[in-house]
Amino acid sequence: MSTKPTFSVTGRTESGKGVARKLRAAGQLPAVCYGMNSETISVVADPDALYKLLTGPRRRNIVFRLEIEGGSSFDYVMVKEYQIDPIKRDLVHADFVVVDPNKKVKVTVPVETTGRSRGEREGGKLRAVRPQVELMARPDDIPEKLTHDISDLGLGAVFLASELELPEGVEPGYKADFAVYQIAVPRGAAAKGKG
Repeated sequence: MSTKPTFSVTGRTESGKGVARKLRAAGQLPAVCYGMNSETISVVADPDALYKLLTGPRRRNIVFRLEIEGGSSFDYVMVKEYQIDPIKRDLVHADFVVVDPNKKVKVTVPVETTGRSRGEREGGKLRAVRPQVELMARPDDIPEKLTHDISDLGLGAVFLASELELPEGVEPGYKADFAVYQIAVPRGAAAKGKG
């Protein structure tokens, strides 16, 4: 469990599209904060600082302390969603949600492989089918990523989400099992098998 970073924002009283446009033109990011029975609070954030937070190791699953200058502070906050300008690729809006440290939240965590599969050594190719998984975890228990050793996988084999080892206190957030990675059979090998 690592120490949570602190992210500072400024409160704002005005809202609306015109205000948001002015803030963006001034290089600021309009955002809102809500959750845990608190009122929705309109804030202004530094887009570069938020981008840095979102591109760290935990990305979307980062849990941080939010300090509102001259106002409240919240110890457990996550980025619920954010919008990016499709042309400029700049952040244009963000929603911060205050979460309960004792309740599980649904998050999407990346899955990485370790080892080199038997199938790859035989000419197959590792193919990512759906290399991320939804989990339910308390904010302090959210893993940065999950890893799975694929050394024993042969040609055509898949490994399923249900085969992942989950940390203590973390449970699946999906209902139906699914393939995460597959060892694809080379076309030539498939053709030879038919002959």
